[in-house]
Amino acid sequence: MQIRVRLTLRFLMIVAGILLAALFIIKFQFKKNLEQEYHKRLRWNAYMIAEMIAGGDPDKGEIKLEYPLDFSGPLAGYYPENVAIYNMDGKRMYTYDPALDSIPAIAVSHTITAGEFIFNHGKFIALGIVRQQTDGSQFVIIVESFFDRVYMDKLTQILSLVFLLSITIVAMGGWFFSRQALAPVSRIMNQVDALLPTDMSQRLEPNNQYDELSRLVITFNKLLDRIQQVFRIQKMFLSNVSHELKNPLNVIISQVEIALDKDRTIEEYKSTLSSVLYDVKELNEVGDKLMQLARINAEDATIRFKAIRIDETIWEAKKGLLKNHEDYTISFDVVNLPENELNLYVNANEQLLKTALTNLMDNGCKFSPDKSVKIKLAFSTDGTKRIEISDNGPGIPEDELPMVFNAFYRSPRTSIVKGSGIGLSLVESILKLHRIEFSVESKVGEGTTFILNFPVEKMNPQPLLVAS
Repeated sequence: MQIRVRLTLRFLMIVAGILLAALFIIKFQFKKNLEQEYHKRLRWNAYMIAEMIAGGDPDKGEIKLEYPLDFSGPLAGYYPENVAIYNMDGKRMYTYDPALDSIPAIAVSHTITAGEFIFNHGKFIALGIVRQQTDGSQFVIIVESFFDRVYMDKLTQILSLVFLLSITIVAMGGWFFSRQALAPVSRIMNQVDALLPTDMSQRLEPNNQYDELSRLVITFNKLLDRIQQVFRIQKMFLSNVSHELKNPLNVIISQVEIALDKDRTIEEYKSTLSSVLYDVKELNEVGDKLMQLARINAEDATIRFKAIRIDETIWEAKKGLLKNHEDYTISFDVVNLPENELNLYVNANEQLLKTALTNLMDNGCKFSPDKSVKIKLAFSTDGTKRIEISDNGPGIPEDELPMVFNAFYRSPRTSIVKGSGIGLSLVESILKLHRIEFSVESKVGEGTTFILNFPVEKMNPQPLLVAS
């Protein structure tokens, strides 16, 4: 069922329920007032009949009865209303309808007891009152009349007609207004249908009203931004990976073909094998980074954390990087070394944290003219730990800072430096996994500093499992 139909039906049911309740109250109140007026009329009829028959004032008790002796006649049983008078013993003394007495004795008894009593008598509604004569004796007058329901029937017809007309108007109005309410949704759907996968730059146009649909459009546009970013990363991935893998493979193939073209000296073979080994290591490094990045971003990946010393982790990362790059220079300083050794520990995955630190140090050395970086580990009294990795390279322009952590992004200014564009993206994923706040400070021509702030946490000697 379409939303428009559902909205109309629900709106119709709500209005119909309210309208039925209102009409029922109107009918109930009208019936109650009508019955009260009818009872009032019966009461005054009783007073008037008493005065007419007795010739006295019923309010002053000046009624004198003249008892009829004949209760039969040709109109017996055809009277539309009746008046009957009884003595206090329950004996009928007078009646308009000279038929046999059909008023229940219990009704007369209740009237005598209560002074006034209303009851149903066949097709009539009857009212009985007790009156007093001038000599002090009392009698009972019972007035009964047929309650004409024609007004109630007419009211029921009118209310039914009003209900049907109202429901018809409400249904038409609900159908119209639901169309108006869903018009922005239809417009959004048409805009979404017009989006083409070949042009991800298109966006939905909000209606400039601060309502839920505007928020929906804004949210959808943000989703399109992320999708466009994924497509951009995918294109960059294909371009960079094909370049990073194809070029070394072509170089390796060329070197091997040249070496096999004719006999070479041992030194020439060694030189060729050394060059091939270097290219293979580069390929292996790119493959390792891609595997780590895929593992961290996998939905079902589970990373094991444990307590590790942050200073030793930095030292081991530095040692491993210098082993593979003897021309690098890395200085390491510790500021405010805590007295309590527990403050040196952090909960982390040692291998991943080493990878992030190694990539940051390697990145700094590659872009520094003297291939050097400075590392500072600072401890605060509140338990926070801060790592700063600084280089003296060309720096990063301000407009490029938001993109340095994008996978496969390479700045045109540093494209001559060999790299895959994966390292900083891998670093970002690892730091987010560890909930480490990070930022970049850079000035063109002066260098770049990567700042890592570790969260304050209680140390747990047991290993932790953290889903990435």
